[in-house]
Amino acid sequence: MQRPWILCLTLLTAATLLHAQAKLPSFVSTTPIGGSGGWDYIAVNPENHHLYVSHATQMHVVDPSTHTVVTTIANTPGIHGTAFAPELSRAFLTCGGDNTVLVVDTKSFKRVATLKATGKKPDAALYEPTTKRVFIMNNGGDNITAFDAATLKTVGSIALGGAPEFAQADGQGRVFVNLEDKNAVAVIDAATLKVVAEWPLAPHATPTGMAIDVEHQRLFVGCRSKQLVVLDAASGKLLAALPIGAGVDACAFDPGTQRVFASCKDGTVAVIEAAVPDTYRVAGILKTEPGSKTMALDPSNHRIFVPAAGAKGTPGDPKAGFQVLMYE
Repeated sequence: MQRPWILCLTLLTAATLLHAQAKLPSFVSTTPIGGSGGWDYIAVNPENHHLYVSHATQMHVVDPSTHTVVTTIANTPGIHGTAFAPELSRAFLTCGGDNTVLVVDTKSFKRVATLKATGKKPDAALYEPTTKRVFIMNNGGDNITAFDAATLKTVGSIALGGAPEFAQADGQGRVFVNLEDKNAVAVIDAATLKVVAEWPLAPHATPTGMAIDVEHQRLFVGCRSKQLVVLDAASGKLLAALPIGAGVDACAFDPGTQRVFASCKDGTVAVIEAAVPDTYRVAGILKTEPGSKTMALDPSNHRIFVPAAGAKGTPGDPKAGFQVLMYE
């Protein structure tokens, strides 16, 4: 009969080895789109897992299961971000070129309405489920526009005193927003539209990408000072900082694998493993393509999607032009 302490040691050793040898996502395929022009955010529609890929003045809707472009929504000048209201089958697309937000039906892809932002350069967008409001980060106006997702009426405007970048919601009525030029995170009450706190990130600078672990109340903030900062979402306390690449612009958290991803303009995605209580390590680096600073994660299948231009010597197909790389 094996002694209990030997059995415990064996299990602990096996768990340690499994953790150390956890496999990183690998490049598996690409979806060619083509065309010229830059891009910004990419987002996964939780309804049907379609990708919404911003591209210059148009939004491509991609089915990653068939590697095809389902439709292209044209005439979206300065297209940036997307927020989804799943129960309404609506997508909210930010157009920084004319300071508008285009509302699209995600089943028919028909235009529902064009809304006017209360500030310049609407960028990232966020749907807050408890209030059923859409929050638009007006990066050039230092404020946020809040719309009612159902009525499409403007609920209010939130002055921030700094440029809002990406945002996340905790599912309990709070919205967290990166203020990239103030090196801080603003905390907003989604119901009252009031800023209830502002958490400094110094010495870390220029926060852009953000992800959230709702269960454990942890915020992951990608800073262009080449650090991924971990904050307690209840108090704002800085818990850890991990090294990442240069030019981060998007972060994601996968609750199924307890991994954080930070996509950077230098052609890397840092993969960071999180363990309770608050133990973090860089598990590895994915090779993408220079300029591919944004990404999206589908937590239902753990797939990662990265827009790219098809440069030689990178995972994508140089002949395909603009495309979406898939890792899993």
